[in-house]
This record gives sequence, structure tokens and C-alpha cells, in this order.
Amino acid sequence: MKTVEGHDVDRKALALLEEGESPAFAARPSYVTVDGGAHWDATTLLLTDRRLVVTKDRLFGKGKADVSLAWPAVESVRGELWKGAGPKIQLLVETAQARGPIEMIVSPEHAVAVESAIRSGYLPFRP
Repeated sequence: MKTVEGHDVDRKALALLEEGESPAFAARPSYVTVDGGAHWDATTLLLTDRRLVVTKDRLFGKGKADVSLAWPAVESVRGELWKGAGPKIQLLVETAQARGPIEMIVSPEHAVAVESAIRSGYLPFRP
């Protein structure tokens, strides 16, 4: 499987899939911030038919789902220009479980694909 950027998805990330779970989309955000605190470079975003998974790249040991949200827990996603260094897009994923949004910084050429993939994951679970 390839990410939207054209990279191979790490075997450690694919090993996080549960039995019967199918990967649908993968991306490599520049960085991810969770709950306004934990800030991770070198992450993989993996979207499956059941959930949204963010995993930090690890050189040693087994992979770990640092964020794992079943699609019903994802409430919305929105994109906006990021005010940091360079022309990046900030995607904010609002969830029922987090104190704040999950912030992902992605390149502009892939932002629409990432946002659309997240939206297509949670929308079937909205009333």
C-alpha cells in the first residue's frame, strides 16, 4: 500500500490492523498535535474501514497506534491555511473523545485528498 504522497506504508503501521479490518487510505503528515499538547514529527495517518489511526514512526520495537478512533467518535474535519513556516494546510479533526482537535499539517497538494478521505470515513456514521 502507498501513501497519498507515494511512499510505501511501513509494515509496522500495517501490522496495527485488526482482524478483518481493511486499510482504505494512508498519508504522511508533516506533523501531528494531539489535544493541544503531544506534538509528533514523522507520523503515518492510516484510515481503515473501521477507524482513524495515527502512529509515530519507530526505529525499534513494534508499531503502536498512538491515536486510534473508531469512526463514530470522529465528529468533523476542516482545513485552513497554516500560519507556520511554509505553505502548509492545517487539518483539524474534532472528536468526541479528545479535549481538543487532532491537528495535522499536510502539504497543499495532498490536503484535499486527506480531508476528503477522513470525511468519507466518518460521514456514514452521522445521523
